[in-house]
Amino acid sequence: MNNEQKSQLISQIDGALRQAIQSCRDANKLFNLARHYAQFHWLNLTECWEKADLENYIFKLIEPRLPAFTAQESRTKITHVISEAYDTGGHTPLCVNLVKEQKSRGDDVELIITRKATDTVIKNLQNANVPIKTYPDNGVSQMLALAKCFLQSKAVVLHINPDDIVTCLAVMIAERHGVPCYFVNHANIHFSYAPSQCTGILEITAASWLSSQKYRHPKSQSFLGIPASKTETGTLGQSRIEETGITGPYFISVGTPLKYRLGNSNDFPEFIEFLCGKMGQKLLMIGPGDHPKFAELSPDSRKNLVVLGQVERDRTLALMAGAKAYIDSFPEGGGTSVVNAMKLGLPIFGCRISEGMYGDDFLSTSLPDLFARVSDFLTNGADQDLLDTRANFIKTQMSVSACVDRLLQTIDGKKIAVPYSYDTANMDLTFHHSRWLENHDLYIPPIINMGKN
Repeated sequence: MNNEQKSQLISQIDGALRQAIQSCRDANKLFNLARHYAQFHWLNLTECWEKADLENYIFKLIEPRLPAFTAQESRTKITHVISEAYDTGGHTPLCVNLVKEQKSRGDDVELIITRKATDTVIKNLQNANVPIKTYPDNGVSQMLALAKCFLQSKAVVLHINPDDIVTCLAVMIAERHGVPCYFVNHANIHFSYAPSQCTGILEITAASWLSSQKYRHPKSQSFLGIPASKTETGTLGQSRIEETGITGPYFISVGTPLKYRLGNSNDFPEFIEFLCGKMGQKLLMIGPGDHPKFAELSPDSRKNLVVLGQVERDRTLALMAGAKAYIDSFPEGGGTSVVNAMKLGLPIFGCRISEGMYGDDFLSTSLPDLFARVSDFLTNGADQDLLDTRANFIKTQMSVSACVDRLLQTIDGKKIAVPYSYDTANMDLTFHHSRWLENHDLYIPPIINMGKN
């Protein structure tokens, strides 16, 4: 399937889903169709970033049937909303750390989970005495419950999945009754519902800021950032490293399987051959787990490679603290893991077009350049002044406390600018979309029967 065929198929599926949505008059079925529509564009990186017209269309259909709502007059509570919370990835800790920090300050704060969360996340929040509400039903009843809750809040902060149309509709009710809602742009390279419906978008990087301006219609933007872990290196034990069986110096990389694109990209395996095979260096990978691609590596590479699956966060930080350098996942890069690596003072290497994060001069635009940078590091060591500058910036500007300060200032009406310099000339906002278009992957929603279209 070439690019033209893939583009035609995308248009065909989009049209079929839009037609089904426009023909549906049952609210719960309508919401389900809208979720499939969002998942199609989200999981496929189709260059469709938002559909405010679709959100407005669905809202107008349900608006005549909505009960009368009234916003509470005196409101102090800040309500955070997350669709799903997991033990891995950067999405969950960004949300959880903000909420816990607010709670520790004595703020009136709560967290709503619209779908599911792991027991570990729930226990973590309970230990911090964070009030938790859950509304697991994904239909009309959930939308009404969310709207009622939002109307009792001073502000609503969204950490939702890109396909969470129910929360988006509840936000539209809240906004129409004077409750400001803010969208945390975890979905900076994906389609998502809700950004254009909110009072403002809270951006986590310079690239997310620029992508919102180019591909979405934000009413306002303010910088939030990616908060680093509060865990101090002094509490990270050597025993955690010994559990892996690694002896001697090692590089480390952390990311979900999706980040490495092992099914359709040979970039990271080529790097493993260079680092573990040619250079004889040990590499610990956390997150991808067993994958057939690793079995294809040379014997020398396999000998120096240790691959783990899911690892709990504190242990991951311990293993990062013991590493000689951090390898950012590619072709899709990390976020929280890179911030933590900077805080730990690790040299960092990666390979893709610049993402607009702080300190992303570590990124190479080609594998040969990456190989050259790693070779130079192995020969000459790291620039300690640069590492110290990065670590100090993260500790002051990307601490959980600093991110919460920016959040509260935004809610109070301020617009916070990106607190570091960045080079727009080195940023390709279409990088991930163009790479996806070049491969054969295509997620087709299960309700689509291509044989009948």
